[in-house]
Amino acid sequence: MMSRTSETLYYQEEKLKFVIEELQLKKGEVAKELEISQTFFSQLMNYRDGKLKKWHLLAICHAYKIPIEIFDNPNIKTTAQIQNILKYAKKSSSIFEKNEEILNKLIGKWYFYSYSSQDDTNIWQTETTIHADGTVEDKNQNRGKLFIGKNQSVILKETYNAKNINTITFDNNRITYNIFPFSRTSKVNALNNELLTFGFCSKTKIDYEEAKVILGEYDKVQLKIEHTMLDRIYSLAQTRGKI
Repeated sequence: MMSRTSETLYYQEEKLKFVIEELQLKKGEVAKELEISQTFFSQLMNYRDGKLKKWHLLAICHAYKIPIEIFDNPNIKTTAQIQNILKYAKKSSSIFEKNEEILNKLIGKWYFYSYSSQDDTNIWQTETTIHADGTVEDKNQNRGKLFIGKNQSVILKETYNAKNINTITFDNNRITYNIFPFSRTSKVNALNNELLTFGFCSKTKIDYEEAKVILGEYDKVQLKIEHTMLDRIYSLAQTRGKI
């Protein structure tokens, strides 16, 4: 990335032009990605032409993994701020890989099995689809994204109603046989407290009794945060004057 004296950018077009230059993207390649002419793309970066639309920014950010925050946050006004955001985004994205081999093994419909957060007699079977672009959706309309790491992968899903984030983590080397264990952190029990759950995922449906045998004892595959720990955390925060 280029280094320069920080400047204030007043228009979205100026921000876009700076991002393109900072990432050293070729205008012709970006124009081809957007299926527009290079001339029109140059006009998008000129605020005097007034042709830049929100969908252009969304498309560019999606294609090149550029944080949309740069354009959505009105408090981001300087080149230095944008440089910091791009620098952080680059470090974050390097954690995950574009691994077609792993992705191809995961594309399709899966069934995630775990105990209910309430009792050991109810087993959840969550039908989940992983799409070719890495997006994920389950039968309860919870949507998210698959991120593939070097040794492990994680699915982040936002719950449809509560808008909480669930994380599902599993080892890449265990997906070969179309059935593998996972760990999930969530806030799905009645009190909306943090919950750690261990379960397994299968490419084919498993009946209740077999799933129960595989999961084992309820108390050994679930861990709920204790209220006393929360009380101690809040008590410490109060003594420090943070609440």
